[in-house]
Amino acid sequence: MGQLQSDLAGASQKATALKKATDTLSQSVTLVTDTQTTIIGNSDAQQALKSAQDRAKNIARAISTASRNIQSVAKEFEALDAQIAHSLPKPL
Repeated sequence: MGQLQSDLAGASQKATALKKATDTLSQSVTLVTDTQTTIIGNSDAQQALKSAQDRAKNIARAISTASRNIQSVAKEFEALDAQIAHSLPKPL
């Protein structure tokens, strides 16, 4: 039977990589839009760009929260592993 053991370092590494991958989503981007012409679709395009930017930021926040949660759960599993290992009888 295989051994079940937490891997805090591995979980932290994965969570950090996940967070770094989303950093560009949360960076502010300056959008240049045409507000002087009245071409059909300009206002719709402006709204779509703003909406896409807002959604990207929301996704980045959600992934950042998930990354923190992964690290938190990994720490809890690591502490539980240590507690269980300490409470088990030592082999003779």
